[in-house]
Amino acid sequence: MSNFQVYSSSAGSGKTYTLALSFIALALKGGSSGYQQDYYRKILAITFTNKAALEMKDRVLNYLISLSNGKDIDNIINWLIKETKLEKEVIFNRAKFVHNHILHHYTDLSISTIDKFTYRIVRTFASELGLSQNFDLEIDNYKIIQPVVALLLSRISEKEKDLSQLLIDFAFTKIEDGKSTNIERDLELFSEELFKEETSQYLEKENLSIKTCVSIRSIIQKQVKDCKNKILDLSKRTSHYFNSHDLTSEYFIRGTFYNHFTKNLCSDDYKKWIPSETLQHNMLNNNWYSDNSRSEIKAAVESCKPELTLFFNELMDLIVEYNSCKLVLKNIFSISILNELVNQIKLYKIDQNIEQISVFNKKIHHIISTQPSAFIYERLGERYNHYLIDEFQDTSILQWQNFLPLITDSLDYGKSLVVGDGKQSIYRWRGGEVEQFLQLPEIYGANHISFKDEWENKLIQHYDQYTLNKNFRSRKEIVKFNNLFFDKLKVLLPPKIRNIYANHKQEVILDNKKGYVHIELFSNKDIDFKLLILQKMLEEIRSLKKDCLFSYKDITILCNSRNRVSLVAEYLSENEIPVISNEGLLLKQSKKVNLIIAFLMYLKNQEDAIARSVIILYLQKNILTSYSLHELNLKANTRHGFSRVLHLSNINLNESTLLERPLYQLIEQLIMILNLKEDIYVQFFLDFVLDYSEKQINGLSAFLHFWEQQRDKQAIVIPEGLDAVKIMTIHKSKGLAFNVVMIPFNWEDTQNLKEVWVNTSDYFNKTLPFSLIPLAKSTEYSFFKETYLKETSLSLLDNMNKLYVAMTRARQRLYIFSKEFPVKPSKDFVRKGQLNSFLYHFSNHYPIILGSGNSNDDICLSNTNLNKSFLVNKVKKVDWREVVSLKHSAEEIWDIENNNSKKDWGKLLHKALSNIHYKEETEDVLNRLFISGQCNEENFQRLSREVYMLLEDPNIAKYFTKNWHVKTEKEILTNTGRTYIPDRLLFDKQSDQVIIIDYKTGEEKDRHIKQIRDYANALKKMGYNNIKEILIYTSKKDRIKPLCSLS
Repeated sequence: MSNFQVYSSSAGSGKTYTLALSFIALALKGGSSGYQQDYYRKILAITFTNKAALEMKDRVLNYLISLSNGKDIDNIINWLIKETKLEKEVIFNRAKFVHNHILHHYTDLSISTIDKFTYRIVRTFASELGLSQNFDLEIDNYKIIQPVVALLLSRISEKEKDLSQLLIDFAFTKIEDGKSTNIERDLELFSEELFKEETSQYLEKENLSIKTCVSIRSIIQKQVKDCKNKILDLSKRTSHYFNSHDLTSEYFIRGTFYNHFTKNLCSDDYKKWIPSETLQHNMLNNNWYSDNSRSEIKAAVESCKPELTLFFNELMDLIVEYNSCKLVLKNIFSISILNELVNQIKLYKIDQNIEQISVFNKKIHHIISTQPSAFIYERLGERYNHYLIDEFQDTSILQWQNFLPLITDSLDYGKSLVVGDGKQSIYRWRGGEVEQFLQLPEIYGANHISFKDEWENKLIQHYDQYTLNKNFRSRKEIVKFNNLFFDKLKVLLPPKIRNIYANHKQEVILDNKKGYVHIELFSNKDIDFKLLILQKMLEEIRSLKKDCLFSYKDITILCNSRNRVSLVAEYLSENEIPVISNEGLLLKQSKKVNLIIAFLMYLKNQEDAIARSVIILYLQKNILTSYSLHELNLKANTRHGFSRVLHLSNINLNESTLLERPLYQLIEQLIMILNLKEDIYVQFFLDFVLDYSEKQINGLSAFLHFWEQQRDKQAIVIPEGLDAVKIMTIHKSKGLAFNVVMIPFNWEDTQNLKEVWVNTSDYFNKTLPFSLIPLAKSTEYSFFKETYLKETSLSLLDNMNKLYVAMTRARQRLYIFSKEFPVKPSKDFVRKGQLNSFLYHFSNHYPIILGSGNSNDDICLSNTNLNKSFLVNKVKKVDWREVVSLKHSAEEIWDIENNNSKKDWGKLLHKALSNIHYKEETEDVLNRLFISGQCNEENFQRLSREVYMLLEDPNIAKYFTKNWHVKTEKEILTNTGRTYIPDRLLFDKQSDQVIIIDYKTGEEKDRHIKQIRDYANALKKMGYNNIKEILIYTSKKDRIKPLCSLS
């Protein structure tokens, strides 16, 4: 039986539909023991984002509700009958029981992200991984990187001369490369390498000391110098050979061979040493002279050809050696720093008792890949018989290998599904490996795993492949065009990965609705093509709104980068088109926000020339328009002069008074002093400041440092329901669909080829085991040519896939606006991975317009169904000190310090009681709280006294016996979506009685009764009828207050 089913899906082919129905079919059919209403517990569905997991849960539950009511939506009943071989009425009946059971045990519905499941395994094997049981999870790597880099820089001193010199050399290397002079920021960016999956295999090797790296650097620098001398010597020897054999430039085609050895090799620019593509092509094809050359020239060259070929080959060998050395030297200091950072991070994580999610897969890999599945299931506490894995093309090698022992074991019990689309693999930078999807059922990159053959044989034995090739999303013209477009484009890919597009053609389902495709190119001669495209998009948006009855919210613009998202968002906003863009509406784009930041920098350091310049520029453009910028800069050249310019602008700044105020009040006061009209940017900036003030150090310097780190992330968040044009990156659009899609610009802002890790153990006298090298053009002529060629091919695939994702988001209309082709495109133009290079390969003739722009079936009804909204009137901001008086006896009324202390104590007591299921566990629970640092000695003593006193009360102790099944702090989800979390639920093992217990540390209040009654009503709706409610007041003499039972 084919229990390992692999689905190759294309965009819009209904993979979520297939996964949801597969989950339901498995749950309704049951396992080898037959149908059980809780069999869904044996199924684990894995997705990659919380949003996708929620979507699948909603789909499963909605389908089950429909089936429970005897209804068929989306034609699911025929699919289920075919898959399960069950009668329709049996499906309806079982669906009702399964749905009811899920609602009562919602947390047992195992549809989660891959990270969440990995985290669960790490928690299970924490001791084997050397982690404490109560470690904290850190999702943001930067929160580890930033303090670690600061600690590393703090070690610069006379005592650590080697490290100090290393960091200085690292900084100088960056400066020489024309990069940042901010060593702290450079180190933070470089530290991100540590958390990449592909880096881990190199970090496991022997660490190189600083002295070793310095020594290796000297060896390689000498090698570089020797190569350079050898190339100069080769130039001389070749020139001497030319002279001695009477060979001149006219003996060779266009003189290229002669000129290269006599001129180019004498240049100080090593890039000129590399022979041109024409010369390399001539050498490869044995073309030395033109066909019409004189016979004596031909004869002379023919006689010298063997020696000249040797010269050329010697040159290429020297260039390869030289380039390899230069590439390695680029990051030689980084290798040493990497080792220092690794050690510093280990110490920091131990000290802070934290671990980051990005290293979990590597941590568990050894345990998972070397242990039998039975052992893993035993530790997890449950067994899964079926696995459903979504977006497999984005699964990393380690993630897949960590699942293999569990999945291969499950194939003996039932079916598991893997769904993926190699054409939508756009997360390679995050570890996604599309090649392992291509090679299924073989296991890619697993030669080091001892069970590889066993697992692979099991996968092959159960393997079956299916293709989802129907398009339920896009209209006819769009599907047909995309089929044709990518059929032509796929030939650009190397044969090894071309199969990704083997089954890309889709069947049109919405055949009666034509759709519309419009592709147009724009010149870059007199006006920047980007501006022309922005104007064209504005024109089309207005036309779609006015003439075709589309809403703004039907239109989405997909950009290649966040910078381009910002460009479009700003332009449309300026032209009064409402937009939604979490990526584009960055706070740093606001002139007012930048002015506030400049004033904060000025308040921190009144000699800050940059801050003063930003302020002057704003004042000249918005207030002091009668003055030239030069005039104002002359006036503001001194501190006194700057103050005079502020007075001219009616800005009266009392620096000392402002600096006395807390951060939020300082900025609020500053906005009033500057008379800034609050817009949405300023409002969101104030929210950002408030959030920072509540969580971080409330100081000006610390805030400005934090803003520098966050300025590229903080953006205006606008509710999705508004009628506005959506603008987002293509990566953000994955998994979504839109009525109208526009793809603008030319992707020239695509990130250059990255740096990659390479094995260097066979080179440089075998002294350097690995290195991090940049993938520049010169890498093609180095020891690492194979890596370069593979990376350039995969980079082309990345961009082609990105275009595929973008073009397949459209339901009704697809627009592509790009840059006109160059007059004489280069040979490699079609492989540049830019938008117009793909369009050039498809056709030389544009514009292309398919379908009718005014078709009636394009009419969108969403205009009649817009969300109603209201405007909030602007409230003038006033200084609260002028309208609020504080009574000095307030401390007697509001004992804030004591109040907080009471809250903290209440939380601690609640935590202790929630961890104690039975009285016998009390000592262990209290000790764990103390050992883990969650309470100090004083609180531990108090906690012990109060908890033991509570549990000695016979009226309370009877609820801590083993007569009960205990649930503490568990969510109850109601049918309205509301959740309740009672402190303690007790289910009698001998009867149907349920007891709700809620602890209170303060005085009795009426709302306590209402709260516990809400819990009881929620349980009653879930089918529990014999319910007893108990309030326990921990600080009162009569602690227990039973209420009337609900039955």
